[in-house]
Amino acid sequence: MLELHVCVICSNSTWDSLDNGWAFCVGCGIMDADPHYNGNSYRSTQEVLVHRQMYTRCKRFKKYLHRAARHQSQNTVPDDTWKYLLDRRPYSGPKHILKTLKKAKLKRKCYDSLPIISWALGMPVPVMNQADISAAMVQFRKLDAAFPPRTAFVSYVYALEYILIMIGRADMVPYLSKIQCTSRREKYKRKLDSIFTEPLANRTVIDLLKYSSV
Repeated sequence: MLELHVCVICSNSTWDSLDNGWAFCVGCGIMDADPHYNGNSYRSTQEVLVHRQMYTRCKRFKKYLHRAARHQSQNTVPDDTWKYLLDRRPYSGPKHILKTLKKAKLKRKCYDSLPIISWALGMPVPVMNQADISAAMVQFRKLDAAFPPRTAFVSYVYALEYILIMIGRADMVPYLSKIQCTSRREKYKRKLDSIFTEPLANRTVIDLLKYSSV
């Protein structure tokens, strides 16, 4: 997540980088230049961006989902982040990696890349197949349809955790960067439980207990 200029649409100041010179507002999804990007496609935020477009909720969720499935290059994690982690080996598990990253003074900590980071550091990470990805997208589209455009949305991080458990992939949850705030988690859970017909607690309490200790 990046703290950039205030969004002209929703007045939010938190943006998420696409690693290609662009970032999108986490409030409304509009795209703008990423001033922290060092590649050739960098453009100043002072320029008028003719081709602004909405970065849809489904596309953003798919980004997080693909990171969970390790559908990314290791090059998407900066060299400084890899060096920081490699210099502090060994790790007991994904929680240990997250704890180490949170202590770091890095420009990009890449919490959403925890699955590929864990795998690259020698940990056995569960594999997600295309059927899992398709099933997760089906559930997310139901969630997306429940929110009118330009309205406050739930956390994508929590939505990913909730939906993975719903489709029977709770084994992936330890490799996600989860929201720690209890009140926010309860708020999002109530909202998602009200959208999906069967409450999450009725389906996955065993999985939640099983994987919360990893």
